[in-house]
Amino acid sequence: MTKQNTTKLRPATLNDVEPLATLSHKTVLEKYPSVIGKEKVEGYVASGAVPAYYHDRNQYCVVAEQDGVVVGVYATKDNTVDLMMVDLAYHRSGVGSLLLADAEKNLSEKYDKLSLESFRDNTQAVAFYKKHGWLIERHFDDLDYDIPMVQMVK
Repeated sequence: MTKQNTTKLRPATLNDVEPLATLSHKTVLEKYPSVIGKEKVEGYVASGAVPAYYHDRNQYCVVAEQDGVVVGVYATKDNTVDLMMVDLAYHRSGVGSLLLADAEKNLSEKYDKLSLESFRDNTQAVAFYKKHGWLIERHFDDLDYDIPMVQMVK
């Protein structure tokens, strides 16, 4: 059985804040220094923004779980996929595709045009979204962190 076949999606609860923060910290610390720089990553993780996000936006999060272990998450805000994170051990396993399809389905019930933002230099993520039919609408810089970004639409 593949990992995707055993993945269950469910609404997040406040009990998920800690496991989601742990998953995100691990992924960000391993994946993003080469994308946005080590200092920015370490500063972001140290800021406490990650658990605060999962606490404050909990009702907008959907968790991917396998055998009781949190392996991914997405969050929405209006017509936007506001966040998508998959444990690095589950990249290319279908978990991300399952999460994205669910986010698209849920957002499409309310909105005709969907949006998301990604780090421009996260070529793996940008390619993943393009593979799923998303198009780059514009390039811009995140003014708070001076990071090149792309906005994608579907």
